[in-house]
Amino acid sequence: MGFQLWFYFILLIFLFCPTLQAAESQQVICGDEVCGNLTIPSPFGIHSSCYTHPFFRVTCKLIHNQKKPFIRINRFDLEVLGSLFEDTILIKNPVTYVNCDHKNEVASARVDLTGTPFFFSSDYNNFATVGCGNLVKIFRNEADAFGGCIQPICADGASESGCSNTISGNFTSTIVTMTAMYPIGKDDRKRCSSAFIFSRLYFREAYPLPIGINIETTHVPTTLSWNSSYCGDAGCEPRPGPISLNDEKSCGNVTFQYPFEIIDQEYPNGWFRVICKKTSNGRKMPFLNINGINLEILDFSFLYGNVVVNHSITCFSCRKNSNNGMSLNLTGTPFYYSDFDNVFWSSGCGNLATIFDRETSNLVGGCLQPSCAISKETSSATGCPFNIPQGLTFFSANMSGRVDSSNYSRKRSCGFASLIKSDLYFDLTLESNDFDVNNWTYVPTSLQWSTPMSGLCRLRQGINTSCSSDREYCWQSLSSTHLCVCNKKFGIGDISTYCEEQNCGIYVWCHMLCLNTRGNYCSSRDCPPGYKYNSTGVRCEPDEISKAPPKNMQSLTIIIIG
Repeated sequence: MGFQLWFYFILLIFLFCPTLQAAESQQVICGDEVCGNLTIPSPFGIHSSCYTHPFFRVTCKLIHNQKKPFIRINRFDLEVLGSLFEDTILIKNPVTYVNCDHKNEVASARVDLTGTPFFFSSDYNNFATVGCGNLVKIFRNEADAFGGCIQPICADGASESGCSNTISGNFTSTIVTMTAMYPIGKDDRKRCSSAFIFSRLYFREAYPLPIGINIETTHVPTTLSWNSSYCGDAGCEPRPGPISLNDEKSCGNVTFQYPFEIIDQEYPNGWFRVICKKTSNGRKMPFLNINGINLEILDFSFLYGNVVVNHSITCFSCRKNSNNGMSLNLTGTPFYYSDFDNVFWSSGCGNLATIFDRETSNLVGGCLQPSCAISKETSSATGCPFNIPQGLTFFSANMSGRVDSSNYSRKRSCGFASLIKSDLYFDLTLESNDFDVNNWTYVPTSLQWSTPMSGLCRLRQGINTSCSSDREYCWQSLSSTHLCVCNKKFGIGDISTYCEEQNCGIYVWCHMLCLNTRGNYCSSRDCPPGYKYNSTGVRCEPDEISKAPPKNMQSLTIIIIG
């Protein structure tokens, strides 16, 4: 019998382990935590990673079968009602009673914010009192009165009669005094009155009292502000994290980071392993081995998701081609020829340049060079460019001089046709620089190891975050193949979107990177899970607005419990 019990116990552990592991693997999204029907505004949080100071910790309690959020300030648990404005929070603040024998338990419920980052601000709050025939004064920290009003005369016991007034300045604690202005009998001192600070923008009307407030009201909505300097130079807003600085390594003049790594010897099985070789003159040079061919690396960009290599010129029109017009074959690798960072350029005159996809034998594109009768220069920036489609992994190039019937065609213009990095093409052709292609063997060509995408994403608080060593940009994982990458100072062309949300932090220019896998190349429409492609905005956007209630508390109705 004992053996059977142990067996079932172990079986239960085995069955529940996947569930527990799945729960642990779920990352908290700060600023989107929910307690009951309320989304917790940042910098407050339930999870420890979502607040930087214990004062901003939110506890989710079950009250009358309903979950409600609370913050603890100087022994008081204050219910959180939401946020009306940035850097403010709406709480249920207890009222102060005077001459109310039946309310002794709450008569001393005076919230003192001294020693905390919080304070009451006159920008958002007013003062009010319920009662009859009294002059009610409110004092700041036992100093001079900074507000008050006179209650009207009434004979029915002051259930909904009272007055309200504005206050001035910021304060952390209050003392209320009442002086009878209109005595009506020997029981004046026993007349029950209350006083409180309330959020004036929460109520549509507040004269003479906020709607719904009477002598039985025990708590009222009040706005708290806070001083961010209390939390130190970093402020009270939790940053994306935990943050790990990416380990950047250099070989020669090129610096690499994720997903590339540097090794000291050839390791052909690793697509993102950089081979750092020492040349005969003692200099180190980085190489990338693709399908058995070592390509010298000239540059690396994490933001654009590409690497620039020295690629052999595909086709010459005036000398024997060593590769017969064939490009490097990237099929079956995570790389493809960059469609936005390269241009196919055919230098020369009087030639028709074409490229084909060898696997499908389809014409990828082509262009006709200017006639040699127009340009007598046989080796110059004259030529024709054209763009290539996304995802091109192999092509064959050809140049034909039979199109030009002029006598200049007999000179056989010397030129080449190959993919070339766009900025080099513009540098060479901008000022019609003359150059001799006969001395050329390789040209810089950009290969994409990932696909930059326009996407509405941001760095979320509490999520594992990686950053460049200089912290100029950071990224988070959206899926096994998608990253959200955000910069501090600038966007990437028309790909980046500007983050305007309250929780964006300092990394405001964001775009997505879709990591290519072997033989599988991302398109700009391949959105991560939870996103869909918006053809109008030409970007990936979240599937739907959060299912949590809207953060605009003006649309919520809060019942004041008496």
